Amino acid sequence: MTASARGKKASGSEIAGLGAAAAFGVVAFFVWAGWTILDPGNVGWLRVGDRAMHTLGWWFFRVTPWGWPLGVSPRNGLEISSSVALSDSLPLFAIPFKLLSPLLPKVFQYWGLWFLLSMVLQGVFGYLIGRSLRLSRPVSVLLGAALVMTPAFLFRLPFHMALAGHWVLLCAIWLYVKEPAPRRFAWPLLIVITSMVHVYLLAMVFALWLAALVQRLWLGRLDRTGAVVELVAGIALCLVTLWAMGFFMTSSLGAEGFGLYKMNLSAFFDPNKWSWLWPDLPNADGDYEGLSFPGLGVLLLLALGLGLAWRRVGALVSPRWLPLLVVAVGGVVFAISNKPALGHWEIGTIPLPGAVLDFASMFRASGRMVWPAAYLAAVLAFVLLARRLAPRPLLVLTAAALVLQIADTSKGWTEFAATRPAPSPTWPTRIKSAFWDFAARHYDKVRAIPVEGINRNWAELSFYAAFHGMSSDAAYLGRLDADGYWRLKAMARAALTEGALEPDALYVLDGPSAQRIRPFMRPGDMLVNVDGFIVFGRNGRDYAQADGFKLPQADRPWPPGAEARLATTAGADTRG
Repeated sequence: MTASARGKKASGSEIAGLGAAAAFGVVAFFVWAGWTILDPGNVGWLRVGDRAMHTLGWWFFRVTPWGWPLGVSPRNGLEISSSVALSDSLPLFAIPFKLLSPLLPKVFQYWGLWFLLSMVLQGVFGYLIGRSLRLSRPVSVLLGAALVMTPAFLFRLPFHMALAGHWVLLCAIWLYVKEPAPRRFAWPLLIVITSMVHVYLLAMVFALWLAALVQRLWLGRLDRTGAVVELVAGIALCLVTLWAMGFFMTSSLGAEGFGLYKMNLSAFFDPNKWSWLWPDLPNADGDYEGLSFPGLGVLLLLALGLGLAWRRVGALVSPRWLPLLVVAVGGVVFAISNKPALGHWEIGTIPLPGAVLDFASMFRASGRMVWPAAYLAAVLAFVLLARRLAPRPLLVLTAAALVLQIADTSKGWTEFAATRPAPSPTWPTRIKSAFWDFAARHYDKVRAIPVEGINRNWAELSFYAAFHGMSSDAAYLGRLDADGYWRLKAMARAALTEGALEPDALYVLDGPSAQRIRPFMRPGDMLVNVDGFIVFGRNGRDYAQADGFKLPQADRPWPPGAEARLATTAGADTRG
């Protein structure tokens, strides 16, 4: 066989290996979710928790005229400010789909496609990592499949949807281990893409990129000038992309929660409801963010690999691997936070300077920073065994471990299909009366009083506003503009105490707020109870008379207890 023929055969085998890894991702997606969430008109399943925030962020952005920065979305939040980035609505998809918006149906979601792509790329980059570390093609496919079945990845998919793009971490690891080193544009390109996915993932990819720069400098594969050029170009492109997506629209990027949403010291061995066979360990409320259990199959492979090849672990302390090790360990330390805990035992609080705490507040869910180390541990398990076992025993062992991984983690990954509602083209909401269409013809804004961090009715009011071309301050965002929030509070206070009520705003009130507004009502105003909401609008009665529309329950007194039943209150904060 000629060299050319051998090269074509090897290339064909490589494509087959990539295809097999991608195919596993496709099969895993359909087993995990079925086909219905790929239907862009199926939106009922997105009404739950943070999925609603991400989806409504996209819908507001879609109907907002193009602005600059590109990701600006002022209708979603008004004074508290918003962008497609701050609602975690995946700018990587939101921007191109907004360009295609005139060709798309009125109700459209892209999250099912994102899930499918994430699973496929998870397997593909796992395969590429294996091949770069000289694993055989079949074992590399198994490595990719094992990374698809990682609990931290599968858990995150239906929870914080954009944040589930773990494939960017695997791509960064692949660029680090790749030989020869990737082209100069590879890392900056990955940085730009990750900037359009999620900022937590960006922080991890950025750290891996710095490790790769140090590695190449240390090994003489990159000179200082080249490193500076790459670093400056990457940082500049990163900042421009974040700005264009609207990430810097808030006055503060910090939030409370650092030290709560952390990694427990036992996290690597705690399935946290993701294993049938391995028992859950004690943990605290916010420790789910640090979920890093690799799956029972991978865990057993790692234990066996360390037992057979523990002497090879010392090779990690070398110019090629030490920068990567430092980043992985640093991520674990940050994930543990300044409030380390082992199970239910809180060891104490480590005092940190105010500047450090301010920085940490930007990544308050610090437990997530363990992900690069968790993925590297899974890769290490395969590599150590590959250095000690013959090809056939290695293939049999890793295949058996994958079967165990799939079966054992089914305790967690089957939950999504079991709890997902039936396919539905409608958004579950109490807003059904013809009144709301009437109101949308005369008012431009929806305002909720009292003002809270997370309004109890935010999902229903935001859906109504987005699909009626209105703005709403009853928004749920990944980050609030603190200055804007206090301005909004002051506006609500002026409305209740001075009657400073905007004529173009539809106010959704609780009972006490409705009573306080009554003295400021004019003859043409409306105050009605409709679909369980108390609604006020300047000149609403006049508009109804002009339209020939009969207002429901106009000016009806609220029965005792109505204010408790209809009050808008703060809900649980699960933002990242």
